[in-house]
Amino acid sequence: MRKRKAFVITIVLVVLVGMGIYINGQNKSLESVKPDKTPSTEKVKKTSLSVKDLFWRVDFSDKDSYITVEKVPSLAKVKISEETQKELLKAFENAKFKELKMVDSNINPDYNYIIKIFVSGYYGMFVDTSNKIIHVDDNEQNYLVVDDNGFFDILEDAVKKKRVSLLTQ
Repeated sequence: MRKRKAFVITIVLVVLVGMGIYINGQNKSLESVKPDKTPSTEKVKKTSLSVKDLFWRVDFSDKDSYITVEKVPSLAKVKISEETQKELLKAFENAKFKELKMVDSNINPDYNYIIKIFVSGYYGMFVDTSNKIIHVDDNEQNYLVVDDNGFFDILEDAVKKKRVSLLTQ
């Protein structure tokens, strides 16, 4: 009986050691596939989104493109010159974004503009210039603007320097 018990324990130990060696080998092979954490790979992981990621059909080469701005909460339309519209469109086209999960954030957006972009279609968004946040109507998602390419400066400058005129509805 004692020999039988020793034999069973030996078999169990051999199986356990074999499983341990197998699992250890699997972990090593997975580590060789994992990217190292060098600055270049960290940049890839933190890749920002472009306008084409937010609005997949957008085409800024459209000649008849324009932008409208309304102040919130008054909804007074802001008339923007064609030159300023082109500056805003160019800055927005080259801007970079990061998806913002409001659950994980302590930022409370205070939208002060509604911007409608007409470029190969209609794209609407609410804009919080102080926190640099946009809320896209199409997907009901908030985005933090990580590189605005001067978009917010152009917008605020246009409003402050009276390059725009407020129109009542």
